[in-house]
Amino acid sequence: MNVFSPSIVATEILNLSRDKFRWKTQGKIDLIEDLFDDELVFIHLTGQMTTKAEWIKQLKSGSFVYNKIEQKEASAKVYGNTAILVGKAHFTVNGGSIYKLVYIEVYTKKNEKWKLVNLHTTSGNF
Repeated sequence: MNVFSPSIVATEILNLSRDKFRWKTQGKIDLIEDLFDDELVFIHLTGQMTTKAEWIKQLKSGSFVYNKIEQKEASAKVYGNTAILVGKAHFTVNGGSIYKLVYIEVYTKKNEKWKLVNLHTTSGNF
């Protein structure tokens, strides 16, 4: 059994989240789809809840496009096979709408691979 320092795993989660942002702006939907758990729940700024299938469909259709994501800060805590990341970022979407969001990402390790199981965003003032 491999035992990893929580700080090493936390860094892995932080890097994975940054990769996810890069994939979103580059349109690499297949990588995002692989990262999202099949039971993902995404709670949007508006309070709308979206499943993985619904969100991937919107991204693939181009009805929602990430133009730029500027991460301002993020931290991750690891609890066994679960990791919780809290961050702040500026999101430019759909050709110019800019949102300052605080977000929580919950990851769990399934079959030796980290999966994003919950994503919750809310507006921030920073």
